[in-house]
Amino acid sequence: MNEIVMPKLSDTMTEGRLVSWKKRVGDEVRRGEVIAEVETDKANMELEAFVPGVMLEIKVQAGEMVQVGTVIAVIGKAGEKGGVASPAESSQPETEAAQPEAAPLAQGEALDTVQGQGTEASKGAPEEGPQGGQGGAAPTAEPARVEDLAAQQGEHQAPAAPPVPGEEATQPAAESPGAATQYIQTRAPSPGGPAPEMSAPGRERAAPVVRRRARELGIDLAQVRGTGPEGRILLQDLEGEGGGASHPAEAARPAQAQAQAQAQAQAQPQPQPQPQPQGEAPPAEAKAQGPRLVQEVKAMSRLRAAVAKTVADSWAHIPHFTVTMDIAMDEAESVRRQLKQGGIRVTVNDIIVKAVALALTRFPQLNASYAQDGLQFHGEVNVSVAVGVPEGVLMPVIHGCQDLSLTAIAQEADRLVQRARSGALTEQEMSGGTFSVSNLGMFQVSSFSAIIPPSQAGVLAVGAVVDVPVLRSGLLANARVMKVTLSADHRVVDGAYAAQFLVELRDVLEHPVRLLM
Repeated sequence: MNEIVMPKLSDTMTEGRLVSWKKRVGDEVRRGEVIAEVETDKANMELEAFVPGVMLEIKVQAGEMVQVGTVIAVIGKAGEKGGVASPAESSQPETEAAQPEAAPLAQGEALDTVQGQGTEASKGAPEEGPQGGQGGAAPTAEPARVEDLAAQQGEHQAPAAPPVPGEEATQPAAESPGAATQYIQTRAPSPGGPAPEMSAPGRERAAPVVRRRARELGIDLAQVRGTGPEGRILLQDLEGEGGGASHPAEAARPAQAQAQAQAQAQAQPQPQPQPQPQGEAPPAEAKAQGPRLVQEVKAMSRLRAAVAKTVADSWAHIPHFTVTMDIAMDEAESVRRQLKQGGIRVTVNDIIVKAVALALTRFPQLNASYAQDGLQFHGEVNVSVAVGVPEGVLMPVIHGCQDLSLTAIAQEADRLVQRARSGALTEQEMSGGTFSVSNLGMFQVSSFSAIIPPSQAGVLAVGAVVDVPVLRSGLLANARVMKVTLSADHRVVDGAYAAQFLVELRDVLEHPVRLLM
């Protein structure tokens, strides 16, 4: 038998939610076949099996949250111990199963606990759906016994290990004589898969950021029709649902409550006003109507918690310093307008990413990483682009920017941004960055400084392009100026090197012919 554990799919992942099972107990499993879908702190991932066999046991039901390293399923040969119980065994009467543990309630609360857990187990069993063919009834789940709740000999919880990208070899087996630990490979969810899906009731196909946004807007995802792959609900699907006419009853309740309160107030006798003591200020008028603040403590979302941990670790371990420079963007905007007239859509941020890639080839030390044994230089310029989502920020990576044209960078950036906002990014699309770009110019922010992501040496914070009066040949003129701030790791580069990088970046943007080569 091989135990399947919840893998560690990212550096910040400590737990994961089992979204759905693609295989049922008793189903045959082939090597490399998808067996389940897991929700991490950043994206939804599909899990693959490394060995063939039969799904003997499912230990975690769809919709449950489990820690990394927890055994979620068992794969082995048909008929092995721990396999699916026969229908005769699973259909035993509940009273007969519980009879050996029967005891008066006055003897303590242990029996209540056992019976409560048995009830939960029987409730969770139907979530896996029918285990036979179509039209067959699912076997009734056996209620939990006291001996079932104790730890079984030979069972263990295997430690998690991240999957090795691109390798097909299995991970080392566990040392326990009872069962070998089987790690699983991950890849992005592929639409239109033939395998049946076993989703928990009420767990519609939606990414974590979409479900959190739906809760904020008070939208029931069961009433939303998804437009994504396999009916997946996207963020744009919620736009027409929040605040529309879909909840008229809720909108009418405040008005009805206010009318009832006014009627009750008119029916009651009004108290006589008391004389105001001298020297005391008159009572303040009624507070103005509008949004009210609520004092409460809210648990952070998984993405928010991951961002908090990442920036805290980065700020604590990376010695930051910043360098700021003004860059004239008149020529770059002129090139962008000409490309737009030719039917090529390019944003200012795409131009900046291309310029950063060209500058980093001249100053590769800012494309390196700090390590205990020295500086690790990278053979590619992989630019991470910050994308804001309701619960935090995601950093999809444009790989190989040094070899991509401006239009290719624009197309890849647009694809990644759309996937980030729909919650469909994979772990591979968010890993491998060597330098970052964060742009808040669309919010008319003039300048800011950003925090360097782990394993990188720099991040460029981009402000808005604004009109600035300048003197040209003694005459007052208008210029389009953008302010950029470079945050750099002082262990990797010094101030002079960072300044020279910004000079090269300014030269590329103010003479954008190189962007088209």
